[in-house]
Amino acid sequence: MGLIPTLIVLFYVFESCFTGSSNSEHPIAALVLARGGSKGIPLKNIAEIQPNQTLLGRALGTIHQSGVFDSIWVSTDHEQIAYEADRHGAAVFARSAMHAQDHSTSLDAVREFLDAHPEIHNFALIQCTSPFLRAHYLVTAAHQFHSRMNAGMENAPACTFSVVRSYKLRWKEDVETGHLKAINFDPFARPRRQDWPGELVETGMFYFADRRLVMEMGSFQSETCTVVEVDEQDVLEIDNWRHLTLARILLGME
Repeated sequence: MGLIPTLIVLFYVFESCFTGSSNSEHPIAALVLARGGSKGIPLKNIAEIQPNQTLLGRALGTIHQSGVFDSIWVSTDHEQIAYEADRHGAAVFARSAMHAQDHSTSLDAVREFLDAHPEIHNFALIQCTSPFLRAHYLVTAAHQFHSRMNAGMENAPACTFSVVRSYKLRWKEDVETGHLKAINFDPFARPRRQDWPGELVETGMFYFADRRLVMEMGSFQSETCTVVEVDEQDVLEIDNWRHLTLARILLGME
């Protein structure tokens, strides 16, 4: 059976793939984007991270473990990835070739998914190439997200995303003069780590959002978002073979 027929079959079989465990008045759908055309590592999303465990499989296991989602989806254009999603209890959305190119954006892929599912009002975009995603991060994010929803801020769609706190001192080079300029500190009064709160750096691990942010505002975030601070040792993303090797070693030590 070819890719498209397979995806269509999976789409209908798992159209109502609900976890049934969140019991929320504001249901959240988990969404993983997993196209087949990764370059650095072929089929990166289903690369083996531990014996008999792929990156996608690990992420879906963590998503299920959190118990905060009413449905779990994988958007893909590849038959093997669709099979892996199916194997781990996720519904499959047949991602179009148009939105599965090297230049395709996550925003466009999510918009395509939401266009096809107008019944989904809240979603969490979760990155399966973040192998140190923890269930408690998702639980915290869902709690914050629901708190914002329950606050009834109609003109400020709820959103929550993952960050890590950084204490790195950053510089910027002037391309015209070649001179350097400190960005986030005074070089003549260098802060000690304990003397300043640091900066929040987006990790890409997950984004919880009201669909209006994507469909009406063209973004996953706004200035009224809340954030979940993740541990520094959990922020590793898999972009190349070295990252994958390092993640395997670190997981083997847990």
